[in-house]
Amino acid sequence: MVTGTVQDASRTGLGLSGATVSASTAPTATETTGPDGTFSLQVTHSGSFTLTAAKTCYGTSTTQSITAAGSGPYKAKAIALTPVEPKDDARFTLKQNPGTAANPTYTLTIADCVRTVTPGEFASVSSSPGAPESIISNTRLAGRLGTNPSDRVTAIELPDTLRTIGNRAFYGHQKVTGEFTIPAAVESIGLGAFDSLGQNGTLNLRFARDSRLKTIENIAFVYAQISEMSPLPQSLETIGLRAFEQAFTAAAGPSLSNFVIPANVRSVGNNAFGSTVFSGTLTIRSPHLTRTPATGTRTGRLGSSIFTEAFAAAVTQEFNKIVIPRAVFTSYTQADLNAIFGPNGNYVDLADGNTALDITTLTP
Repeated sequence: MVTGTVQDASRTGLGLSGATVSASTAPTATETTGPDGTFSLQVTHSGSFTLTAAKTCYGTSTTQSITAAGSGPYKAKAIALTPVEPKDDARFTLKQNPGTAANPTYTLTIADCVRTVTPGEFASVSSSPGAPESIISNTRLAGRLGTNPSDRVTAIELPDTLRTIGNRAFYGHQKVTGEFTIPAAVESIGLGAFDSLGQNGTLNLRFARDSRLKTIENIAFVYAQISEMSPLPQSLETIGLRAFEQAFTAAAGPSLSNFVIPANVRSVGNNAFGSTVFSGTLTIRSPHLTRTPATGTRTGRLGSSIFTEAFAAAVTQEFNKIVIPRAVFTSYTQADLNAIFGPNGNYVDLADGNTALDITTLTP
């Protein structure tokens, strides 16, 4: 028996599941690595043989020689595989939707094995270098969408291999509609990555089961039009400034109800969900979002006007109840909480979901 581990060369020490390990014995022995990248290869061969490993979207490993004098067990050295990404036009397909000959629309599919979408790579138009929140980009879609490029893509399909979505990566695709899923392996969504997504459509935003998403950067989904969204991933740590500002739709305007901030979140930026109508219960599960009143130092951060509707300079609080860890609640002043959630919030303790937390007892 030969045991060992196959690792992702781009992520030091990380085991790679689903890789095929082969031994040049007669007959050839093969095994597939488990979830942690380990393998146990049954070999009944005396003498020298070699081990190799391979996996789709990765290069083939270098050969490792092993000399066996019996049944073993033998411990192989760690085998590293290097990711291989498609290049240039092989990174995507742009397929015209059926029945749209007179006014063509398209489905944009990012190819399997793409791990990183670079800044501005699939934006509908090149970002203006003069805009304060923009990046300079030469989108791969330039010249491919005809006139009104922001109206031509109606669906975007992302591969399971994707891990990083860069700044303004898919900026401006206003006609995207239907279900849109962020794959489980994605760890970060860059600044303005989906700015205005589905602005003229009906968007159902989904985070894949077992999501590893940690960061949603500033204005990531600003001005998108999301009619429905699955719960935020439990892995999430950062929600940036204006990340979902004006991003939710309903018959009466942008809305969210019975919303949950997960337990690992450490920062929520100013106006993260600004200009949105709220209803039901807001639950903040994270104990990390505290502020130290004596010094003003925040161990976590809740920015201002995160969960407020701010139209015509009027700030109101629409949630019926705000469930929050007592330690987080008491670390802020009444003025802080008014700025974050709006005045007259009905706060209760997360520990039991019922005990009232009295804002009037806090230091003004």
